[in-house]
Amino acid sequence: MKIALVNNYYYLRGGSERVLYDDRDALLAAGHEVLPFAPRDARNDAAVSSSHFPAVHDPRQATGMNVLKAACNVIYSSKAGRAFQGFVDRFQPDVIHCHNIYGRLTTSVLDQARQSGIPVVMTVHDLKLVCPAYLGLRQGKPCLLCQDGGYWRCARYKCHKSSAAASLVYTVEAYFARITRKYHAVARFLCPSRFIQGVLIDAGVPSERIVYHPNALQAGLYPPRPEPGEYLFYAGRLSSEKGLFTLLDAIESAGLPLRIAGAGPLDNALRARIQERRLPVRMEGYCHHERLADLYRNAAFVVAPSEWYENASMSVLEAFAYGKPVLASRIGGNPELVMEGQSGRLFTPGSAGELASAAGAMWKDRPGLARMGRQAHELVRQNFSRASRTEALLAIYREMIPAKQIQWEQMEIGYDPR
Repeated sequence: MKIALVNNYYYLRGGSERVLYDDRDALLAAGHEVLPFAPRDARNDAAVSSSHFPAVHDPRQATGMNVLKAACNVIYSSKAGRAFQGFVDRFQPDVIHCHNIYGRLTTSVLDQARQSGIPVVMTVHDLKLVCPAYLGLRQGKPCLLCQDGGYWRCARYKCHKSSAAASLVYTVEAYFARITRKYHAVARFLCPSRFIQGVLIDAGVPSERIVYHPNALQAGLYPPRPEPGEYLFYAGRLSSEKGLFTLLDAIESAGLPLRIAGAGPLDNALRARIQERRLPVRMEGYCHHERLADLYRNAAFVVAPSEWYENASMSVLEAFAYGKPVLASRIGGNPELVMEGQSGRLFTPGSAGELASAAGAMWKDRPGLARMGRQAHELVRQNFSRASRTEALLAIYREMIPAKQIQWEQMEIGYDPR
C-alpha cells in the first residue's frame, strides 16, 4: 500500500510530528510505502518525495505589499496545491493521511486529493476544525464559543497570538474553509481522545465520519523505573497554553525541585522568572533521546499543567511508559489518561495552590508514587500499544481505499461545523 503522509513540517517539531513519525516508522516496518509531503525546510528529514515539496514563506517576515499576499497564502496556497498535485501524479498514493495542514500547506491539498479521487483521512491534533486560532483559548482562558460556527469571535477577541491582523486572517480562513466545504474531502477524522471526538460531534460532524484513534507507544522501548526520583519533571513545548507560569508559582509555594525540558517562545521569560525568584528549577533545554529518557526515569513524577484543551498528550504516555505517574490539569483529554489515585492525580487548571498541594502530597507518598508508576506503565502496555494502533490504522485505510471508486459527492454528505 502507498500512503502519503501530509503535514506542515517534516522534522520533529512537536507532539503532532512525533505521532506522524511513529506512524511512519510502524507503516514502513509493516512493509508499506510511505511518502511524506511537507513544505521545504532545511530542518526536514531526507525523503524520496522531497523534490515535490513547495516553498512556503513565513508570513511574519512579509513587508509592504507582500503582507496581503502572505495573508492570502495562509488562507489558501495555490502554490502548495499545485505542488501536491505534482506529488500525487508522480507517486499515485492509495490513501492520503493528513495531519496539520492549516496556515502553510492549507486546504489546497484537500482540493487536489478530491480531484484525484484519492481518499483522505485526517488526524485531529487540535481544535482547528472548530476554533480559527486552533488552541481553544480566548484571552488566555479555555473557550469553545466558535463551535457554533461564529468564527467572527476570533477577530473580535484577537484570539490568535493577541494580534488583530493575524486573528482576522484566521477568521477569514475558517469561514472560507466552511463556505467552500474544504473539509468535505476528508472521509474519516481520526481523534486521539474521546474529548476531541465529542467536540467534533457537537460541532456537527457526523459520528460515522469520526474514529477514536488513540496515540500509542512501543512500551518495550521505554525501560520503566517506578521508584521515585528526586525532582518533578515537565517535558514539552514552552508556550503560554501549557500552564508553565502556574507551575512555577506552585513550585515556589511547595518548595519542590523541578526540571523543565523543551523549547518554545517562553524560554527566556521562564528563565527570568526562575532567576528573579531563585526557584529550585533547572531548565534543561530541548533534549534528545537518551538525555530525555534519563530525565524521565530519574523523576519522582511528571507534571502536565496545561491550561488549554489538551488533546492526548504524548508526554503523559511517555511518562507512563517510564513508570512515572502524572500530576495533570483536569482539562481536555487529560482525565482520560490520568486516573485519580491510579496513574496519577488531577488538579484544577490554572490553580497554583491546588497544584502545589497535590504535588506536595504526592512527593511525600513515596510508596504511592511507585505503585501509581507501575499501574501507569501497565496502562500504556495494555491500552496504548503501537502494534494495536497500526493495525487499526491499516484497517481504516483499507476501508477507505474502495472509496476511490465512489463519487466524491456521496462522501460529502453531512459535514456542517455549525
